[in-house]
Amino acid sequence: MNKYLCLLAIVALAIASPVLADDAYIGSQTNPVEFNDWTAQLFNHNDSEPFKGWAYVFVKNTSQTAWGDFHFKIFSYDGSDVSLVDFRDASMGGMDPISTQSGLSWTIDNTVVGAEMTLYFYGDPVLPGQFAAFQVWTDNTASHVNFGLSIWPSPVPEPSSLVALSGMFGLAGLAWRRRR
Repeated sequence: MNKYLCLLAIVALAIASPVLADDAYIGSQTNPVEFNDWTAQLFNHNDSEPFKGWAYVFVKNTSQTAWGDFHFKIFSYDGSDVSLVDFRDASMGGMDPISTQSGLSWTIDNTVVGAEMTLYFYGDPVLPGQFAAFQVWTDNTASHVNFGLSIWPSPVPEPSSLVALSGMFGLAGLAWRRRR
């Protein structure tokens, strides 16, 4: 009887576990991709059956500015049509992104050719010299094409920049009201 319960538990775990694809690894814990500015870096992903799975990204901030978000964009590196390659979270039948940074939130735009995902972690920025890891779920089941991932960080907005920007909007609004 115990053998049957063990077998049943193994089958249940196999059914409940997500099917993982030919996962993509960009960098590693011992050799992360270094970013010292905001220029996107491009990486090829030769996808294979079942054409969905994780993209693991290991990065190091070698700039002098803290990062507040990190961007992903799907692109075609061999002329393939990538219009149906998407990012997915749990609400879309995929898996939610994972990060070493706490307080993670994200946006996904699969309506553009070359789907885009941005991860936000302003409460726990990646400081200069720090390492970070991200996992995002891609779904290529509609196309079965090889695709690339473009990745890049963005700086945390400085409070002085936000004040200046809000001041500019205020002056523009005041000028608009006076013209009316």
